[in-house]
Amino acid sequence: MSKDEFPRLHQRLQEKSENPGARTVIYVAIGDSVTQGCLGPNEIEHEQVYHELLRRRVEKHYPEANFNVINSGVGGNTAEQSRSRWERDVLLYKPDLVTICFGLNDCHGGEAGIETYITAIGDLVNRIRIETEAEILILSTIMMLKTGNPNVPNLYQAMVPDFILLYEEGTLLKYNQALRSFAADHAIPLLDVYAIWEQMEQAGVDIHTRLSNGINHPDIAFHQQLSALLEARLLE
Repeated sequence: MSKDEFPRLHQRLQEKSENPGARTVIYVAIGDSVTQGCLGPNEIEHEQVYHELLRRRVEKHYPEANFNVINSGVGGNTAEQSRSRWERDVLLYKPDLVTICFGLNDCHGGEAGIETYITAIGDLVNRIRIETEAEILILSTIMMLKTGNPNVPNLYQAMVPDFILLYEEGTLLKYNQALRSFAADHAIPLLDVYAIWEQMEQAGVDIHTRLSNGINHPDIAFHQQLSALLEARLLE
């Protein structure tokens, strides 16, 4: 049950519900463009991004608590690149909950970059654990483009061959498998988003129809689905 898996989050929400003067409950979502809310070229969604949707779901469970969400997603970021902003964008807030979602950009480093990716995730987890009381949930990635498709804007067409090669070499899958192993080995809760896309594909869904830019950004419907999955994992 989520109250057993994330007891401090529930404790803080209950505390804030009972005492308006208690410190507000803070959730930091750190990640790449998906977390930032990027959909297409120069198109960022602020209201329908998964963590903002989760905030509204939390309010239904704890209507008297303040649950503040910090969007620390940066488009184009890898886990390694995000190191320079951990203090400013995560630790400074002394959060109660942190979700971590990287991998879509990291995988362009090829199989040789997996160790760097996992090391950065591990170092971030360790700093959160040492410097805050936050509970942590890691998210694996969505799927990315596997073939050319009508959703890819002309601006991005030149990138398509590189993404197809990543698919053919199974690179993104290898990153997610490494993340799964890391989370299991270190007893860190993981929401396996990639597995959900695998299930969609097995059910006959063309995953390209769920990519808002045809490449590596999920549509708003998936942000809504992800927020429901987070609600079930964290609150129900």
